[in-house]
Amino acid sequence: MSGASPETCLGPFPARVRAVEPLGGLARVLLDPDPRLEVRNPTGRDVLGRPVGLVAFPEGPGFVVDRASGAGEMAGPELHLVGPLGRGFDLTGLAPETTLLVAAGFGVTVMPGVAAALPGVRLVSGFRQADHAALLDIVTDAACDAPRIAPDLVTEPLAEALAGGGYTCVLAAGPTGLGRAVAAACAAAGVASQIALEAPMACGIGGCYGCAVELDGAWQRLCVEGPVVDGGRLVA
Repeated sequence: MSGASPETCLGPFPARVRAVEPLGGLARVLLDPDPRLEVRNPTGRDVLGRPVGLVAFPEGPGFVVDRASGAGEMAGPELHLVGPLGRGFDLTGLAPETTLLVAAGFGVTVMPGVAAALPGVRLVSGFRQADHAALLDIVTDAACDAPRIAPDLVTEPLAEALAGGGYTCVLAAGPTGLGRAVAAACAAAGVASQIALEAPMACGIGGCYGCAVELDGAWQRLCVEGPVVDGGRLVA
């Protein structure tokens, strides 16, 4: 999800899978040489591209998938890649001391790059199961709170942070429900927010409406309008 416009969409082009390794209850897929954001396996069961967060691991670029449902299909040996798609977070003028990161589940995978640009920024996170919390190991430049595990909600430390009055912007990524909850909490507190929404992109260039989500009271193509949007657009 790194901020390129749809006009810079690339691919499909091949990338070879170098390794698939366990990461808690998930799997880390290492690619060689130049992966992007949408991944389609020509030999697997995926029909549409699967959106993934590119991570610069010490061993090289890659991404994370659910080990139970995704690792087999992502094992390669070769994947077709398309991207980067859409717009990413706008970090202009943001400071680590006044910016808060909020992520749930695979939303954590978009945070390493943000944290590298804002070293020391605080990250609050939540997961549906404890063995997915290993994802926090990939966010090396952030100050990570202890993760919330369902049924505990990541919106609870968010509310406490906003009540403290020290933050001017929240950057969030995760399921749609989380994004809307974060946007609403920030709007109520008078704090700006940017929300990375999740929607698989079929064409990636605005032609098919496969990634349409409701924004501003109408259906919008996320590959054109997002995937990162101003949180105010999610608040009715």
